[in-house]
Amino acid sequence: MKKSFLLLGLFALLLSACAGKDEKKIQEDSLKIADLTAEYEEATNFNDSLMLLMGDIYTGLDSINTQEGLLYNMGSGDAADRRAEIRRNLSAIKARLAANKQLLESMEAKVKSSGNENSVQAKTIAQLRKHIEQQDAKIAQLESDLSKAKDEITNLNTQVAETQEQVKAETQAKEEAQAATVAAENEANKVYYAIGSNKELKNKGLLAKKFLGTTKVLKGQFDASYFVAADKRTLKSIPTNAKKVKIWTNMPEGSYRIVGEKDGPKTIEITNPAKFWSLSSHLVIQTD
Repeated sequence: MKKSFLLLGLFALLLSACAGKDEKKIQEDSLKIADLTAEYEEATNFNDSLMLLMGDIYTGLDSINTQEGLLYNMGSGDAADRRAEIRRNLSAIKARLAANKQLLESMEAKVKSSGNENSVQAKTIAQLRKHIEQQDAKIAQLESDLSKAKDEITNLNTQVAETQEQVKAETQAKEEAQAATVAAENEANKVYYAIGSNKELKNKGLLAKKFLGTTKVLKGQFDASYFVAADKRTLKSIPTNAKKVKIWTNMPEGSYRIVGEKDGPKTIEITNPAKFWSLSSHLVIQTD
């Protein structure tokens, strides 16, 4: 009987020992499963972050291409405003690229420090780094082109301003030359006539009675203000309002005629101005 109880006790102890060993194994396996699950979740999260970063980097590339299109298809009307807009956009893209570069470096360091570097992840990170470097270079090129465009526009504006000043100076010189020519022509075509009685003409010094009854015309000092100035190109007739008219200055015959009713006021019509004024630019008319 005692022997039976002893066997039962040993069997219970043996079962207990086996049960303890199985529980320990289960606990170890559970810990391994938890670690694997954590690693899986961490790897999944890492890959998700990597994909998000990739998407953002490619979005940045699209944004740069958009700015490039704006720059190289820029019109002249709003060039200054458009350049300022592109410069602001590029600055924002650069800031985002810098943040992405920092994040990529952090992820790369994390992969290396984990000791579980994945070849796919490493290749992806290398490609993204290359894309960021390409975008940095492209932004630098666009900024350089913007500066060149600004310099070219400044030079063009300077050239336009200089050309405008040159045209202005040439126009002014031309206008002055034309004005001088017109003034010279007007002066060359200026003629003068005076109408008055014999006494009035003598008082003004236009007529002078000389020895033996000879009358001299405009031979001494005379009152020039008594003459009326006119343009021989437009002066066609001179009304005298007198019934008797005598021309004292030597005007060529056949270049004029005196018209009017027999007992009415007379008018001097100039039929050939060039010939009429060829000998003198002053005309003295006596009316009685």
